[in-house]
Amino acid sequence: MDDATAILKRQSAMEADRMNFDAMWQDVAQHLLPRQADFLELSGMRPQGQKRSSKIFDSTAMLAMDRGIAVCEGYSMPKGTRWQVLAPRDEELGKLRHVREWYQRKTAQLFQLRTMPFSGFDTQAHESWASLLAFGNQATWIEVRRDKMGRPLGLFYRSDHIGSLWVAEDAWGRVDTMHRRFTLTARQAAQRWPNEIPPSAAKALKGPTPDPERKNDYLEVIEPNVRYEEGRMDWLGKPWAHCHVDIAEKAIFDRGGYRSMPRVYSRYEKAPFETYGRGPGMSVLPDVKQCQQMVRDIVTACEFMGRPALLAADDDLDGLIQYFAGGVTYGGLDADGNPKVRAMFEGIDISGAREMLMDTRQRIQQAFFNDLFLVQQNDGGLKSHVSAAAIMERAQEKGLLLSPLGRQETEWFGPGTDRELDLMGEIGLLDDMPGEVREAGGSYQSQYENPLARARRAEEAGGFYQLLQGVTPLIQAKPQLIDDFLTIYDFRKIVSGLAWVHSAPAAWETDEAEREAKDQAVAGQAQAAQLLEAAPVVADVADKLSRAGASNVLPA
Repeated sequence: MDDATAILKRQSAMEADRMNFDAMWQDVAQHLLPRQADFLELSGMRPQGQKRSSKIFDSTAMLAMDRGIAVCEGYSMPKGTRWQVLAPRDEELGKLRHVREWYQRKTAQLFQLRTMPFSGFDTQAHESWASLLAFGNQATWIEVRRDKMGRPLGLFYRSDHIGSLWVAEDAWGRVDTMHRRFTLTARQAAQRWPNEIPPSAAKALKGPTPDPERKNDYLEVIEPNVRYEEGRMDWLGKPWAHCHVDIAEKAIFDRGGYRSMPRVYSRYEKAPFETYGRGPGMSVLPDVKQCQQMVRDIVTACEFMGRPALLAADDDLDGLIQYFAGGVTYGGLDADGNPKVRAMFEGIDISGAREMLMDTRQRIQQAFFNDLFLVQQNDGGLKSHVSAAAIMERAQEKGLLLSPLGRQETEWFGPGTDRELDLMGEIGLLDDMPGEVREAGGSYQSQYENPLARARRAEEAGGFYQLLQGVTPLIQAKPQLIDDFLTIYDFRKIVSGLAWVHSAPAAWETDEAEREAKDQAVAGQAQAAQLLEAAPVVADVADKLSRAGASNVLPA
């Protein structure tokens, strides 16, 4: 971190190691995500507004990936719901009501920060999912959003282009070092670092001929702080070291540090001996290219069918061929009425090519989970004919198809939540932490309540439905067995579990106080009913006792 030359040397090595990935990602971007086709322009110097769709003749892959992004967002982080819940890691802490309530408040505040109008969480998450499905990698920057006076307004999120990022792993395969290369004009650099203007920008602004629009390249470096000293207030007291390097001047500036990793980097799938991930877009790239070529060939064949190439005798070079709808070609027939001009190709059949194209498109759509939409449509049309157990089995199947998304809980959602909570503490939102939680080091765990988690647990609901189907004939034959069944499986626990799997709103569920009040009301009603049933008997006994007492009374 102290030697700019060493940092730039490491950057050169990282660029060389990733050279093959850059070429492959550029190819993927040109066919699937043209707006991010900038992998070969390291400094982002490509002219704006350039046409980027020159290699796309069929939009199937682009539309399929858009729907795949919608599937991933809908199953992992659905909008408008709290798909993640913070809870105490210690079971004993979880038994304390005020501790549970505190974690619930922090969950509410976390989602409030994410959904604030200027946070950018939803839009940037969408771009990160696009990067993840196309290239197998995504990076999200999370920081405090402040006003001009430096006062915190909330959080902001930014999805970084992975072409400008280079990463390295630690001994356990976790990303712990990041380099980001970017370009700023001298004027922009002075605005960003007013107290420490980079040398190259200072020269451009203060030279004999000032040029505030001169562009310079900079390198942002984040790595573990090898000089970390716990308790210090400067950057040496932060676990993560940070600095910027002026590439042209080979100078380090803006040195600092972070308590938590500010940029969250995740991979879709990763080979054991590779640092960078691979996504579905890379897997189906051959099919995407094949689809583009077949569409071009089919279009060419259709053109030949509609406007066929013509054959004419070489002695009719001076003849005029009227080649349009309704046109008349004089001299096109010989004396015997035979045509002197014929089509070069006749009887073109493109049915086989169309079948191949449909098969290729189907493989592309499956790679981006588009078949899940078909499963939902089938479910919607067959629910009246399918048992509850079968519906749960289909939900479980969706969870299996989306199993690769589980990696994001480890590399994206988990580290991202760590960063968010650290920033919440920085702006004072964790100052009300209970003493028990503070003594436990502020530990927490994330419980995911998104459709993906429910699909994973659909097997449990499906198993219960199958069990119920199996014992129903026995209960019908002997109704008394229902009491034994409900003794083993508590009805309230069953309803609570099924409500979670079926996404019933938690707000509809009664809390403990309401359930206790209802239990007391039911018990009171049962007691009143028993009293009403016993009232005639009690009255009869009282009447008999009164009569017996009256007969035993002696006259005065």
